Amino acid sequence: MKTLTKTIISLLLIAAMAATFCACGTAVSISVRDGAQTTKVETKTGKKIAAVLEEAKITIGEKDETEPALDARLTKDVSEIVIKRYAKVTVVKGKEKKEVELVGGTVEQAIQKAGFKLDKDESPDVDAADFLKDGMTITIEKALTVTLVHDGKTDKVTTKAKTVEKLLEEQKITLGKDDEISAKKDAKLKDGAKIVIKRVEYKTEKRTEKVPYATTKENTDSLSAGQTQVKQAGQDGEKEVTYKVKYADGKKESEKALSEKVTKEAVNEIILVGTASEDSGDGGKTIVSKTPTYNCDDQSHGYYTIVYSDGSVEYEEF
Repeated sequence: MKTLTKTIISLLLIAAMAATFCACGTAVSISVRDGAQTTKVETKTGKKIAAVLEEAKITIGEKDETEPALDARLTKDVSEIVIKRYAKVTVVKGKEKKEVELVGGTVEQAIQKAGFKLDKDESPDVDAADFLKDGMTITIEKALTVTLVHDGKTDKVTTKAKTVEKLLEEQKITLGKDDEISAKKDAKLKDGAKIVIKRVEYKTEKRTEKVPYATTKENTDSLSAGQTQVKQAGQDGEKEVTYKVKYADGKKESEKALSEKVTKEAVNEIILVGTASEDSGDGGKTIVSKTPTYNCDDQSHGYYTIVYSDGSVEYEEF
């Protein structure tokens, strides 16, 4: 009887010590890895793994698994809890379709379990290293052949990239802040597509340009009707224009004037136009027009072409 009593007391002491251990465990910081996501959790040793996850508000499905197991207790030697999610997925290759179930599996493992082998030009439509999600569909596709034009060369490349952005990453092509591309980065690649990259640079350039002179006319009765004379010779002015110039692959593509400043004013040309009527003194014959023609070297000399009312023409030097 005494022996039995001692045994019962010992068991009670052990239970009490275990309870004390659970309630007063050592504070620890552990990582919970759930697929590609990692969460830091502050807790205490002695707790069951299930309780730790519950405190962290991480839900475990009926078919999910953990390492350590849910009913195991957390010890100071455990630095990480790994959650392996159950997933039932569909793998499609051509006209074949298979459903597989895995716990904590990846896309690559699902393809293997489905019994599909990938040819050199085939790849899944998602990253092979991605963790599976319940209900997902994995489609095996042939690699694409696209034309890539960049940096003065044209390449035909075979790629497993699904988007333009992934193609650039795969080909190690970096775009500058002003560079242009013929398709949006998130656009889905298609077989036979042509992607053109332009290396764009903007420069500010200043140029001196001509300001053309204007021509004005003044009537004068000091000249016969139809007669003209240069009162003031015209002279072009100058202006400084600042442009924003766009260069694509080293060639000028467009430009836009930003500002301009006149540095030399233009001088307008002034032409005198005769208005006086002129009597020839020859039987009522009158001058209809009197047009000057100037010498090339000396514009103060030349000759007039005089047309009379009767249709006759005379030439008069001046």
